[in-house]
Amino acid sequence: MRKTICIGGKNNIAVNSLLYLINGLAVDKNEICAVSTKGDNGVDSWQKSFLKAANDMNIDICSIEDIYDKQNIIFLSLEYDQIIKPDNFASKYLYNIHFSLLPKYKGMYTSTIPILNGEAETGVTLHFIDKGIDTGPVIAQRKFEIGINDTARILYFKYLDNALRLFKEQINKLRSNSIDCRRQDVLGSSYYKKNSNLFKMPIDFQKSSFQIHNQIRSLIFKEFQLPLINGKPVSASTITDEFIGFNIFKEHDDSFIISGIDGYKIIAKKAG
Repeated sequence: MRKTICIGGKNNIAVNSLLYLINGLAVDKNEICAVSTKGDNGVDSWQKSFLKAANDMNIDICSIEDIYDKQNIIFLSLEYDQIIKPDNFASKYLYNIHFSLLPKYKGMYTSTIPILNGEAETGVTLHFIDKGIDTGPVIAQRKFEIGINDTARILYFKYLDNALRLFKEQINKLRSNSIDCRRQDVLGSSYYKKNSNLFKMPIDFQKSSFQIHNQIRSLIFKEFQLPLINGKPVSASTITDEFIGFNIFKEHDDSFIISGIDGYKIIAKKAG
């Protein structure tokens, strides 16, 4: 008997994965179910609504509790907003695609903190769900570059694109249970919990230009927040290797010209 595929999640990654199951793999709709998140009101916004897409495609919509006692099910979390407790499930086929290269950056803010820390690359990870938070054995990963001027928003959309590619590469292996996995390394492991102050911290200009640039671009995600400089919202930051002098700060009509303790030029564009 084929297992039912249950996607729990939200946004474009959940919607596009559902579309791939139906249009790309021709999976019977009776073999699919959907668990939407509490905040999904069934209306598309800057992201597609998973609830709306599932309804439009006549996919069975369940609550998470509805699938607890179903043994013949594959559950895949794609930005699902609740912590999954494996002991609640009869099925052992519980998976998540996390937006980082585990074991690094478990938990929250995977579009912000890697940029803040000056990372040059990140990725997406398909892993088993266990009792921890993003701690389960790793099945597969996709690695990609973080551009030097990428913002948190740009990085998030790179996650979406690469998570969908990883889903397409691995879904048939999950369906046939023909997967290998490995325990996560202890070295390099990191975790970030919810911190409401992260997006309220002012830019610290007594840093290197690279650190200042990272602070600015790590907070640029227009649907949620923009960093403020002199009370003005900033929509982009570009760093150059041009030396303009130490600790420069100049405000223009459309931008700020800034340098840190090492003197390299940053152009911070004001939101228009």
